[in-house]
Amino acid sequence: MTENLNILHTMLHTWSDEEVSEAWQMIADEGKRRKQVKTRKLKGSLRVGDKVEYQSRRTGITRGHIIKVKTKNALVQVNGQQWNVPMAMLTKI
Repeated sequence: MTENLNILHTMLHTWSDEEVSEAWQMIADEGKRRKQVKTRKLKGSLRVGDKVEYQSRRTGITRGHIIKVKTKNALVQVNGQQWNVPMAMLTKI
């Protein structure tokens, strides 16, 4: 565990339930904000034909290429099949 996580672990044991709930909400909000920023940056850089990869539950890391860039998702062709993948899951390779 990193030093920051050790500090958080100690704080969680000393905070009230209300403080833990508020901290949890702050962490969730920051996670959503970071996901939105990543999606915006990626959407601006992705083009049809770009090679990408994403983590699939069934097959692990999956590689394909962009067929179409949508508002929040991209249509990715993998081994002849098309998948609608959220931008936040994609990594340009």
